Amino acid sequence: MLKPVALFINGVFKSVLEDILKVQSVLPEQIMFLQPYSGSAMSTLRDDPPSIESPMHLFVSITTDLANVHYQAEIVNWEDKRTMAEVKKQVINYLIATLQPGDKELYNAAQGGTGESVNLLHIRRLQKLDASFSVSQLRKVSDGEPLSTARTQSGGWSYVKLV
Repeated sequence: MLKPVALFINGVFKSVLEDILKVQSVLPEQIMFLQPYSGSAMSTLRDDPPSIESPMHLFVSITTDLANVHYQAEIVNWEDKRTMAEVKKQVINYLIATLQPGDKELYNAAQGGTGESVNLLHIRRLQKLDASFSVSQLRKVSDGEPLSTARTQSGGWSYVKLV
């Protein structure tokens, strides 16, 4: 059952999403990876991680159009890259290098290029929307207000209500 809260990520590189889409358009259940640049954990995902049985909906804008949602997917797991076993990192690096060549490997640089990246999202069923829609149609869980379309920089995320 889909969780009642969704995640919006602001400004992912289109090339990263296209690499994922190449695989998931043929194998929609193939789990792929997104690595939001941040030195802080996505606390809601950390505290109540999604799973294959209980995924979280994901909305994504792209770096060239921050004010509109262009893609959606399901998040089926969250991991803290800092605490991941080395053997698991090696396997995930292999998968990323093979299936997501634009990413090459697990990143280890938070926003601005300093610090450690924390979040690794496991996603499936990525879809490019036939028609993008304004991020203002998404309402934040924190205060019920719509997301702002006045976006000038990629990065960051918000938990939003599923309508």
